[in-house]
Amino acid sequence: MHVIRFVFLVGFIAISQYISAQNEGIHISKIEVYEYDTNYIESYNSKLALRLVIPKRFDRFVLKNTITNKKYVYKANEHYGFGIGITYKWLAVDLALNPAFTQPDTDIFGKTDEFNLKGSAYLRRHVIDGYLRRYKSYYVSNVTEVIPDWSPDAPSYPIRSDISTVSWGFNYTIPFNWKKYSPKVIFVLDGELKKSAGSFMAVSSLYFYHLRADSSIVDATFSPEAQINSFNLALVGQLFGYSYTYVYKKFYASASLLPGITYAIGTVYSEAGAYNPRFTANFKLMVRAGVGYNSKRWYSGAYLILDNNQIILPSNLALGNALGEFRLFVGYRIKAPKIVDNVMDRL
Repeated sequence: MHVIRFVFLVGFIAISQYISAQNEGIHISKIEVYEYDTNYIESYNSKLALRLVIPKRFDRFVLKNTITNKKYVYKANEHYGFGIGITYKWLAVDLALNPAFTQPDTDIFGKTDEFNLKGSAYLRRHVIDGYLRRYKSYYVSNVTEVIPDWSPDAPSYPIRSDISTVSWGFNYTIPFNWKKYSPKVIFVLDGELKKSAGSFMAVSSLYFYHLRADSSIVDATFSPEAQINSFNLALVGQLFGYSYTYVYKKFYASASLLPGITYAIGTVYSEAGAYNPRFTANFKLMVRAGVGYNSKRWYSGAYLILDNNQIILPSNLALGNALGEFRLFVGYRIKAPKIVDNVMDRL
């Protein structure tokens, strides 16, 4: 425990010292004066980028007995969206709809209602992410493990339309090699990485996770502590990792791996009553990967974002939560009309 606390302390002190040393980078009006290494990065933020996007988001959670390894795996019925997006200077916005016809086999997996909101500030040296996700209705995906006599010919998986979850949080990311490797250029594509490059990353994470259900999310063979019907949890985490992008002509492939530890606080409500998670270390993993084509005019590609959390609960229980997004996109850059410049200058 003391070692873990020491790691957290060192991590936050390192980030605090970095921010203090680069304090002028916090003010957006001054960030623009910093220059990338032009041997590695060419900026296109003076161009207005228009794009079509096809996102597919996913959300799932697992409650497991670590002694018997019996578990319930719940998944949302995932579907695709369609939308448009723009990028210009400091602004990047995507708007997408989720048509009902893109949600497959609702009679088998149930109809999941979802709401997603995400905002990112990609500054020269730092990245700030905020997100809010709400899902209602899940199905048990490992049904043969928890219901031995379940028949593959059954009309549907076990559906829990009463289960709803809300996930929200913030991530603050520092790339230490920002002059040669910018997450803004890699993931927003307001520029072009001309040479292969990478950077160590530090991420401070604050994550909130809420669940509501009309009854227990597991069967009576689990302990009363495991027969959970709701919880409110907050995870404070520190992650360290590395991100690298390989460039061949106008094509690129990028991957980021950021493992870390979190502390959980909150309350769990079960048949045994209300209890609190043990204040111990939990594992967290953030992954980003993408491939695509990027030129002065056209750009296209696909990327995957994964955020995985493991939370230790009392009575030999472990709660896992994975959320993420797969996205396809194609875009084109043009010279911004004067009216757009006038609006941006006033903001």
